[in-house]
Amino acid sequence: MKVCFVGGGNIAQAIIEGLLKANFSPKEIICVERNQEKIDLLKAKEIQVKSLECLSEDTFDLIVLAVKPKDAIAVAEDVQGLAPNTSILTVVAGIGIAKYPDPSAIIRLMPNTASAFNKGITALYAEDKNTPAFKNACELFEMVGNIMIMENEDDIHTFTSIVGSGQAFLFKILNIYLAELKALNKGDNEQAINSFKDFVSSLGDLFNKERDFEILINQIKSPGGTTQAGIESLEDNQIDLIIKDAFKAAKKRSMQISDEN
Repeated sequence: MKVCFVGGGNIAQAIIEGLLKANFSPKEIICVERNQEKIDLLKAKEIQVKSLECLSEDTFDLIVLAVKPKDAIAVAEDVQGLAPNTSILTVVAGIGIAKYPDPSAIIRLMPNTASAFNKGITALYAEDKNTPAFKNACELFEMVGNIMIMENEDDIHTFTSIVGSGQAFLFKILNIYLAELKALNKGDNEQAINSFKDFVSSLGDLFNKERDFEILINQIKSPGGTTQAGIESLEDNQIDLIIKDAFKAAKKRSMQISDEN
């Protein structure tokens, strides 16, 4: 499978890194990018960087559109003009398939940056899910993690808020933990960071052992204890509503971006 990435920003770099870790040959990846810093990062991974005209000079199984939302439609028009027979996988947030020049040639995706570690979650949607291109898209993104096929395109807005933005919400919370740990270590930031890495890693280990969070919580807390007091404080402050409001805000913005474009 030969793939061209049009745009070499953060999400494209994450997908490419995950593909390479999954032993996808760098010779099968071409990237179109003009920013020199990003070009240097791509070349360090042995990825060829070419101009957009390469789409008419070479044959690709899939073209991944990874540009800014404000540029997406214009770039898609150029891409479809140069490679009219190749499906476009768009990872651009907020722009519905119907807004592209040829919706039948568009497969909409919403990956996340965990793809770089082959632990990504990617939502996929197309008007026709029975095409060879859609099958190729599924196979490609299974290399960098898990996939979820959306039956309804509107569900991508919800997916974006939970998975696409969700990592950042968790990072925001974890940053509070790290700051408190640094303060406790009284300036020894390196030791705090190393301890924090093990702390975060242990969360995944615990979840692999037990998939029910209520059971995990009950294994830590005891009646009348310190954990119980903290949990009650979180509940009193309606932590669940705070997180769900963040999801709602992200979903609303995803829908606004769609309307703007």
